[in-house]
Amino acid sequence: MKKLLASALLFCSLTATAGSLPEAPHLYVQGQAKLQVKPDRATIRMAINDQQMQVADAKRNVDAVMAKAIGIAKKFNIIEKDIHAEQLNVYRQNTYNRETNQQEFAGFRVTRTLNLTLSDVDKYPELLQALVEAGVNEFYDTQFSVAEHNNILKTVQKAAIKDAKLAAKELAKDFDVKLGKLYSVSFAPMDTPVVPFLRAQAKMMDAESSNVGNAYNTGYITIDAQVYAVYFID
Repeated sequence: MKKLLASALLFCSLTATAGSLPEAPHLYVQGQAKLQVKPDRATIRMAINDQQMQVADAKRNVDAVMAKAIGIAKKFNIIEKDIHAEQLNVYRQNTYNRETNQQEFAGFRVTRTLNLTLSDVDKYPELLQALVEAGVNEFYDTQFSVAEHNNILKTVQKAAIKDAKLAAKELAKDFDVKLGKLYSVSFAPMDTPVVPFLRAQAKMMDAESSNVGNAYNTGYITIDAQVYAVYFID
């Protein structure tokens, strides 16, 4: 986990406001925290395509490449539940003949999709190269993620709560009022027209480079959280 950034948006209302805010004098604050983490999982979506005049021939070629791809996945320690090989789809292909102004049969296109989730991101470029060499001829996208996302989010939420507490104390001090009890807290903003006052935000530290192979850079994933709290003031 890298570089926790905390900042706060401050809301102040000394009179009654609409929505879920109390009628008594209060402070409405937002705490915020961010954490940059290096992804440790890569989900790759790809497909194997072949076109032949006979469906059986195209299917045979596609199935052969699929078998190779699954074998490669297992060599990269991708477990069964992270290998999703879909059933094949068959499409009739036609081409337009300009001389006859007719659509002519060009064969059958057979395709199968394959989704793999790699738990060792450092091996991502090696896996791609092996799949290409095996005959996989279409790649859709790759989604990078963090296996412990929920646990990290809890940590970030706690930091956001701490930030909201500090924001409330600082704002109360700046306005020479006494901070009272907590009225409400939520991870979603309240339905109120109050315009936020933004406190000076801490400068975000630069993330360390995360090169994966010579031609790939997975970068970092930002996990953030916000918490909204209302405090009474005296």
